[in-house]
Amino acid sequence: ESRRVQKVISYLQSNYQNEVRLNDVAGFIGMSEAAFSRFMKKRTGRNFIEYLNDLRLGIASRQLVNTSKSIAEISYESGFNNISNFNRLFKKRKGVTPKEFRENYSKMRKLI
Repeated sequence: ESRRVQKVISYLQSNYQNEVRLNDVAGFIGMSEAAFSRFMKKRTGRNFIEYLNDLRLGIASRQLVNTSKSIAEISYESGFNNISNFNRLFKKRKGVTPKEFRENYSKMRKLI
């Protein structure tokens, strides 16, 4: 089973910028959508969309810290096709907006 998890993680890391659908990933590892949904929840503690969004938000967070790209660019490059959805999810998961996250990190960097 861990090979299946690794296969899914690898697939998502290679395709996070694109539209990734549950049925595509389920088919990729030879499972039905329902079975795959249960599998992801059991193995990762998160459902498929939560896992994918967390992956994308992690990538976006690193880009906010390490690049000077605009928030919109980072949003789209991270696989979000709607900037308001990106901002809403980012704030929900991180407690701050992407702009505040970048500003807070810049302030911390200057202090160190």
